[in-house]
Amino acid sequence: AWTTYITMRFFLTLLLQATSTAAFSPGNNDAPFSLSAYQKARAKQTSQHLDASRFHFQILFVDNTNFHARIAEGMLARIAEYNDALFTLFPYSATIDTSANAPIDSSAPEEALTICDYLGLCPTSCSEDGTSFNVAYDLDQYDLIIAVDDTIQNLILRSLPKGSEGYEHKCRSLSEFLSVNFCGVENITTIQDMIEPGMWEKAKPYYDAARASFDSSSSTISDNNEGRSGGDIFTDSKSTDVYHPRMILNENGAAIPNQSGWPLVEAAMLVACAGITRFCLDTMDAQFDEAFAQLLGRHFYRKEDLEISVDDADDQLRLGSLSVTGYFSPKERRARILQHFEELRSKFESEGGN
Repeated sequence: AWTTYITMRFFLTLLLQATSTAAFSPGNNDAPFSLSAYQKARAKQTSQHLDASRFHFQILFVDNTNFHARIAEGMLARIAEYNDALFTLFPYSATIDTSANAPIDSSAPEEALTICDYLGLCPTSCSEDGTSFNVAYDLDQYDLIIAVDDTIQNLILRSLPKGSEGYEHKCRSLSEFLSVNFCGVENITTIQDMIEPGMWEKAKPYYDAARASFDSSSSTISDNNEGRSGGDIFTDSKSTDVYHPRMILNENGAAIPNQSGWPLVEAAMLVACAGITRFCLDTMDAQFDEAFAQLLGRHFYRKEDLEISVDDADDQLRLGSLSVTGYFSPKERRARILQHFEELRSKFESEGGN
C-alpha cells in the first residue's frame, strides 16, 4: 500500500509540474509559489478545453463508493435548475468499480437516498442503479469530469492511455471548485448566492468548519511548495457518516451544530457544486462574448460600415451566424453593436479619418 501511495504521489507531481507555468513552477526556486496563480492557471486550462458551441455541458462526477457522486449529481441538477441552467448543465455520476472501496451491488445505497430526501434532490436520479466509469469512453463523452476527491482524480489520470494529452485539463477534483480563484469570483458569497435559500439554510451552520478544513488542506500546497495537495475534505468521508447527529450538546447542555462528520462534507459539496455551476456558466458566457466580438470584427471594420443602421447590422450578423447571435437577446445584441460602432468611430477619428 505504501508503494502504491509513493507511486501515486510521484505521478501527480509530474503532472502538476507539466501543467504549471514558469511564473510559479514549483521547480523554479527563484519564483515563490503562488497558490492563487496556480488555481487560476488550472481554471484557465480547463475553460479552454470546454466547448460551448453546443449550448450545454455534460458533467460526470466519479467516485469509488456509488454514494458521493450520485449526491453531487443531484445537488448540481438542483442548483442548475435554480439558476435557469436546467438545459445547460447536465450532471451524471459513475463509480470506479475496480476500486477496492467499490460496493459489489450497484443499487443506490440507503444512505444516499436518506441524504437526497433530506436535501430535496430528485428521487428518480438518486435511486437509479450506479454506472461504471469507463476511461476509454467517458473522457470523450463528457465535457467535464469531476473526481469526488484527489485519490479518484489520481486514479483517472494514471489510467489515461498514451497519446491522450489534454484530457487531464478536463478532469478536476471536486474540492478545486471551493476556491474563489478557480471559480473566478471575488468572494465565496457569489457562489453561495447560487444555492437555493432553503438548501443553503441546511448547510450554512456547518460551512465555516468545512471551509477551515479545506483551507488547511490547501495550505499544504503552498507550504510544501511542490504543487501537491495534502488531501481534501471529501477524501475520508464515508457513507455511514450520514448517521452521525447533525446537532450535538455542548458542555452547557445547549444544542449546537456538529462540527465534524457528514454535515461538513455535505456543506462543502453543495458549495463546490455551486462553484461548478458558476464556472461553467461564466465559461460559456466568455466564449460567446468572444465569438460575438469576432463576428462584429469580421462584418464591420470599414468607415462606411458606420452608416449601417443597428437593425440592418443585426440582420447581417444573424445571417452570419445564428448560433452565436442566438445566444444573446435582441437587446443585448443591439447594445454590443452600438458599442462596436462607437469603438470603430473612435478608431477612425484617432487615425484622422483615414
